[in-house]
Amino acid sequence: MKNTLYIWFIFWVSITATANETIVLNTEMYGIDHNKKLIVSNNSVENINTMYPNLKTAILLDVHYTFSVPVQTIEVGMPYSVIHSGNEQTYTLYFTELPLVYINTPYTIVDSPKVWASFRLTENNGNSISSDIGIEYRGGFSQTLPKKSMEIEFWEDNTGEETVDYSLLGMRSDDDWNLQAMYNEPLRFLSKTNNDLWRLFHTVYYIDEEPEAVNGIKMTYSELFINGEYRGVYAVSEKIDRKQLKLKNHNGSIRGELYKGDTWGATTFTSLPPYDNTSDYWGGWEYKHPEEEINWSNLYDLTNFVINGNDIDFYAQYQDKLQVDNMVDYFIFLNVLRATDNTGKNLYLAKYTTNEPYFYVPWDLDGTFGIIWDGSQENITTGLLTNGLYNRLWTDCQNNGFREKLQARWNSVKQTIFNHDFLMNMFESGYSYLLENGVYPREEIAWQGYETEYTHLDYMSDWITNRLAYLDMKFNETCDLSISYPSKQKIKVYPNPTSEFLYFELSKNQSAVVSVYDIQGKLLIEKNILNPNQPLLVSSLSSGVYFVKIKTKNSYQTEKIIISK
Repeated sequence: MKNTLYIWFIFWVSITATANETIVLNTEMYGIDHNKKLIVSNNSVENINTMYPNLKTAILLDVHYTFSVPVQTIEVGMPYSVIHSGNEQTYTLYFTELPLVYINTPYTIVDSPKVWASFRLTENNGNSISSDIGIEYRGGFSQTLPKKSMEIEFWEDNTGEETVDYSLLGMRSDDDWNLQAMYNEPLRFLSKTNNDLWRLFHTVYYIDEEPEAVNGIKMTYSELFINGEYRGVYAVSEKIDRKQLKLKNHNGSIRGELYKGDTWGATTFTSLPPYDNTSDYWGGWEYKHPEEEINWSNLYDLTNFVINGNDIDFYAQYQDKLQVDNMVDYFIFLNVLRATDNTGKNLYLAKYTTNEPYFYVPWDLDGTFGIIWDGSQENITTGLLTNGLYNRLWTDCQNNGFREKLQARWNSVKQTIFNHDFLMNMFESGYSYLLENGVYPREEIAWQGYETEYTHLDYMSDWITNRLAYLDMKFNETCDLSISYPSKQKIKVYPNPTSEFLYFELSKNQSAVVSVYDIQGKLLIEKNILNPNQPLLVSSLSSGVYFVKIKTKNSYQTEKIIISK
């Protein structure tokens, strides 16, 4: 009898101990949205299950919560129903492997200026960073969406007078970061995967000189709480800047250059407006580097060369002005993705240092692979995306010219990176990671109206198949060898420098319209020159640098002249 009672006692103690097991979590590793009745924790489930091996009936957070159904093993991505001990309301609890970001501010976040906030980022392994930050909304169209992207800057204190660098989630050390909302991406993986794809595909041509230079950005998924409100999945993102590309600093004169394409215009090499060196903006470009001096003349000259340069000059000189391997790679990338919003805006144009060629850097890669800028499907798989520059490059059929390089590069990378299986494996990997962590149902909780399009991968698979087939045909087309590449010399302008007259070495029976502009692009003189002995009087001009445009029946060229008195 005593043995029987003892066995029942041990069984009762075991059951009681099991029934009363309560999980206690690291206080920095969970967030609670009391309005949405949602709890998200990135405590390691492996550690939890090891520390609490028995049946789990409760969890201690801000208060005790009781599991509606006791749990033996906690799993990532699974929803658990728990009851708040104070108000007895039911909350949904998730465990995730994603980093959690907590931002708190008493101020209203606006487009500009940045307002103060406190910031904390906690990783699944327990690593944590806390800091003061300045925060503001960023983006154009994306600011019209309910879920907005943000820019943050790490501050030494709440005044923002001094900044501080942090390395986030294995990425570079910097004070400026973006939080990308990805709201117009059906499955929230396009931007990150596309940027991963570009970095896998392309490196800067000067990598031997600058081993840490990266032509592109890294992005890492996280989940965001602002003032206790769960905002869903965001991508913590590096920024394109001088530091990322390792462009040369200003040292009394301009060396490295960086411009951001914000709107259409000169960015697509289709217009050439006058410029103003007191403005950060010209022709759709935003001036980014160097900060010490704004001078648009170099970019103006390049744009003028692309738009107005005659065939002789263009085909002979463009490979000195543009990094052709980069131009080829960006054209392939642009068209594989069919990134309709990235032919002029949503990209950067950069120069490593003086007398080096310009190259492209991609940016804002959300509207791609059959999705356009507003997040809707556009099932178009034919046609090439191009701009004024690529229109001219496409006609270059010379040996070692653009088309020859394009064809060779395409036929190489279609075997490795740009094939259906490789691309779909990348997208499926991103999708699986978010799916397994329960991100999609939480997005639906966070953003009313969002519904996870689980069939979108099937749409992408079909789209990629058709797009790659079209590009393989198009990139391997025979180049039009009927295009001639004139060998005649351009018109000589002399003397240069000059103080009074300019002469133009025209051929017999040739005439030209000659226009003189200042460095801001203002037209000062325009005259018909009918023979090589007819001078152009420029004595009215002050000493300085000017541009002379010479237009004949068959050519168009621009020369820089110096007036010296």
